[in-house]
Amino acid sequence: MSRAADSAVLAERYGPVRRVPSRRLRTVLISLALVAALGLGIWVAVEGPSSLPESKDVGYDIVSDSEASVDFEVTKEFDSTARCLVQVLDDSYAVVGATTVTLGPHTGDDVSERTQSFTADLRTERRGVTGVVESCWTVEA
Repeated sequence: MSRAADSAVLAERYGPVRRVPSRRLRTVLISLALVAALGLGIWVAVEGPSSLPESKDVGYDIVSDSEASVDFEVTKEFDSTARCLVQVLDDSYAVVGATTVTLGPHTGDDVSERTQSFTADLRTERRGVTGVVESCWTVEA
């Protein structure tokens, strides 16, 4: 049997032979993927964190079985509006009270003035043991 006949029999039995990309093509594709990943990483490092508000829990006060207040700070851009989800938790970390606080644009001249302090008063279903800011996000205008 000739070599061509052997190839035809094998192709009929197992399907056509797969072509493997050349070493040069693989190198080019990997290089492009690395450049794209590096570009994405730089974009996230430069643009990402500055546009997202950051929160910091400062303190809380459990006023009664049905009331609490949470003190927190938010750092955001001067002209942006943010919303923060503030929660009161019980000793099993169940949410017993929650509210969403909207923080509008504010004025300032210095980067240090991007941080503002807030207090959220909440009603609770039962006595809580701690108050936290769960998350903050930017609201599209």
